[in-house]
Amino acid sequence: MADAKNRSYALRARLPKVVRIAALGLLGVTVLGILVGFYRQRNKGVFQLKPEHTQLSTDVVAEVNNYERLESDGGVKKYYVKADHAKTFSDDHQELDHVYIEVYAANGGVDKLSGDNALYVPEPDRNFTAYLKGNVNIVTRDDLNVKTTNIVYTKKDETAEANDLVQFERQNVRGTSSGAKVFVAEKRLDLLHDVNVEVAGDETAAKDIRSAQFKGDSASFDQNANQLDVNGNIEAHLLSTDGDRTTAIKAEHAVAHLAPANGGSQPTLSSVELTDNVWIETTQKGTRQATIETAYALYDKTADRFELKNGVHMVTGNDPPSDIRAANAVYEQATGNVHLSGNAELTKGATYARGDSVDASLDAARKIRNATIKGSGYLKSASPERTTELWADQMDAAFDDAQQIQKANASGTTKAVVTPTDNAQYSLLTLTSPGSLHAAFRSGGLPATMSGDGRATIQLNVPNGASDAANKRVTADNVNVVFNDNGKDIKHAEAVGNAELYVEPLRAAPENYRTTIEAPRFDCDFYSTGNNARQCVGQLHTKTVREPTVPADNRGKQTIVADKLTAEFNEQSKDVQSLEASGGAKFTEADRNAIAASFTFSQPDQVVRLRGDEPTFWDSSIRAKAPEINWDTRGQHSYLRGGVSTTYYTQNKTGNAAPFGNSDRPVFATSQTTEIDHRAQTATFSGNARAWQDNNYVRANRFTIDQQHGTFSADGSVQSLLYDAKQKRKGENKNVPVYASADSLGFSRDNRVLQYRGAVDIRQGTDRVTSQSADVYLDDHNQMSRTIVENSVTLTQPGRKAVGDHAEYTADGDVAVIRGNPARVEDAENGSTESGQITVYLRENRVLSDGGSKQNPSARTRSVYKVKN
Repeated sequence: MADAKNRSYALRARLPKVVRIAALGLLGVTVLGILVGFYRQRNKGVFQLKPEHTQLSTDVVAEVNNYERLESDGGVKKYYVKADHAKTFSDDHQELDHVYIEVYAANGGVDKLSGDNALYVPEPDRNFTAYLKGNVNIVTRDDLNVKTTNIVYTKKDETAEANDLVQFERQNVRGTSSGAKVFVAEKRLDLLHDVNVEVAGDETAAKDIRSAQFKGDSASFDQNANQLDVNGNIEAHLLSTDGDRTTAIKAEHAVAHLAPANGGSQPTLSSVELTDNVWIETTQKGTRQATIETAYALYDKTADRFELKNGVHMVTGNDPPSDIRAANAVYEQATGNVHLSGNAELTKGATYARGDSVDASLDAARKIRNATIKGSGYLKSASPERTTELWADQMDAAFDDAQQIQKANASGTTKAVVTPTDNAQYSLLTLTSPGSLHAAFRSGGLPATMSGDGRATIQLNVPNGASDAANKRVTADNVNVVFNDNGKDIKHAEAVGNAELYVEPLRAAPENYRTTIEAPRFDCDFYSTGNNARQCVGQLHTKTVREPTVPADNRGKQTIVADKLTAEFNEQSKDVQSLEASGGAKFTEADRNAIAASFTFSQPDQVVRLRGDEPTFWDSSIRAKAPEINWDTRGQHSYLRGGVSTTYYTQNKTGNAAPFGNSDRPVFATSQTTEIDHRAQTATFSGNARAWQDNNYVRANRFTIDQQHGTFSADGSVQSLLYDAKQKRKGENKNVPVYASADSLGFSRDNRVLQYRGAVDIRQGTDRVTSQSADVYLDDHNQMSRTIVENSVTLTQPGRKAVGDHAEYTADGDVAVIRGNPARVEDAENGSTESGQITVYLRENRVLSDGGSKQNPSARTRSVYKVKN
């Protein structure tokens, strides 16, 4: 009893689960039944009638099996209807089972329609409307085959409309859509929704398209125009015959143009026109060749070319890809040529190009091989070491496998700039040319050489504008630059044809000059790093002009002329360190000039060192020659040594400081060394020094001419012949030269006095005066007017001698007044006289004694006379 009760409880506990299982089973059976019903009735839906046909009669007047009817007009067939069963109603419309209809066109063509069921509605003039459903098939007179489940055919306008899934095919054009309208007479098929169209190509052509597939919201296939228009959310795929290349397309509107092939039997794709949000991607064996974004594209299959307009963005190749942009473009897919126009840009890794137009050539992997840039062209190649930029009206560039620039040839107004990445210590290189520019690059896009023609210019600007630095510029008919292997540092540069080197200090200072060197040719070598010129050699008739950056007194423009000139540059300041001129070298500053076989100019001390070929210096006053001349242009001193020969053009040019009489005649000087202070206008001649004018001269160990103050000083074994004095000889007064020697000699133009000092020895003919001091007073004609000698004075004549402490000689009267303590005169014939003052008449045998003198007024005279037999 208890077991039975327990079983009852267990059964009731399981009952909900059993009910659920039973319900699920019943639901499954119900769903299956519904699906079977749908399947069985899928082709037995109601006809979708036009409004005018919704009130058709329901009265059956006849039913016929194996029904056939041919409609004709005047013996001309119009259409033919055949069905397995026909039911005719009172208004003459018919329901037909397994119907087949033929419509005859005026040109003899036949349109064929068939379906499982049909509703036939006759209309005037032997027209009709046919509603077909279930396995509907239409074959037009032009071989268009349409299959669907439900269609409305109107004979009057020869159209067929379908709202269900449609399959169509005409020769090698086939596809599907949701809904369609067939314009039989117009040979046009409108596809209404969810279009998928495929155009098969000629598989016998090696480079043809095997298939072209188009998907979109709607489409229209015009058989007359051989054109397929697809609209809305288009996706298309073009597959090559060999299957290696696939082209994927997206756009808002596409027009596929078909062209007959092989006599017109099979239309094949000839071109595709795309508009609005166009996207195209081509792949070769699974690898992307190009991706294109544009507003308009026209693909010409025969030429295998894309015409792109209204904003183009292309990406070609890989590792890295090429990024291409322009307003318009033509992409020749078969050859790999790309023509860009309107703000064209091309980027490949670190390489960038732009211009008004760019023509690029791509290889099979769609890497850029060559590019021609026209109109405002720009090309940039960057690396971790440096950036190279080129500007030109037109340029041709070639690229290596790594897509780095390999060479570039530019024409028109051109410019190249090489900027090292670490530019703190590097000069910026700029090369410009109004003619052409050629650049070659090493692996990795590193510049190897650059050259420019047609008055090209190399500009080297120092980094960060250091205040002690100088920029350099070289201009010539042709310039060439050679880089080190790192592509960062210039190794050598040359300029050929009317070359000019210009050095411009950044800071104006008295010691800084703007330097311009002209030469037929320059060859420049550079320091190992920094793009800094170490040496530039100009040769075969050079000219250098140096302009001071700050005007200064007694400083001016410097000019150097030589067959060859070598400029050395300081590595730190980049300014001129030295200039070396050789071969007919000449240096000029203001009115100062120097020539030699060669000379060097050192910027730190600003000294010109002239050597070889009898170096010569001259200015408006003086000309000097010596084996060695050092000209200190800053201190305005000249140092000549090794045997100096000097000429003052006239006595006036000495400032009348030289003790010579003829102001219009030149004054000559020689010495072992000469130092000229141009600012002070003094010249010091040392070492066997000699100065002369005509027959007058001064010889000494050293003498100095001071033009400004008009003084002359000589010391050390002085000898001179400076004036003449009159002597009566044979009853006539004649000028007899006066020779003098002393330890030193001084002369002043203002008082015209010759001052001999130390061991003075003066001789005129047979007369001689010695003393420690002598002042010779000259007149305006350099004639001696009087002479004062002092200290140990001795005057000797043949047979007569006079001594004293002081003597004064007067040319007028040829008289000498001798004073002493006492003065003494000894005469071999007449005896001797001593007195405080004695007057000696040199041309007479007469002596006058005066016991007193200025020094000793109370002195007495003592005379000794010789008695003649």
